[in-house]
Amino acid sequence: MPRRPKTSDVDHASTLLSAADLLRRWQAGSDATLWRAEKDGLLIPVREGRRRGYSWETIWAFEGGQPPAGLEAAYRKRLLTPEQAAMRGPYRPSTLITKAREDTLPCRRIGTRIRFVVDEIDRWLCSWL
Repeated sequence: MPRRPKTSDVDHASTLLSAADLLRRWQAGSDATLWRAEKDGLLIPVREGRRRGYSWETIWAFEGGQPPAGLEAAYRKRLLTPEQAAMRGPYRPSTLITKAREDTLPCRRIGTRIRFVVDEIDRWLCSWL
């Protein structure tokens, strides 16, 4: 039986992300996170033929807004946890979370969790170092 090819972090053959791809992107949550978001009307699944998934526009709206112009490809990559983002620079995860809550550091929010876009965190670190 042929194996299903792995999906890339950046480009997906389809315009939709499956629930499993979305949970991998966020590095957190469970099916219950998706069900609650769908029930509340915050994350709306769509169908593409027989495939059910989430469009990038819907995902970005749920996470806090559309990406800035020119950064769409960067915003399609897997998001970083505060711990992973802290390994990229001299700051502790708690400092990054505080800066994100103060709106000093760009972040994405998945429920109560904070995640970072790789290019955004790198740009922010370069401006502070």
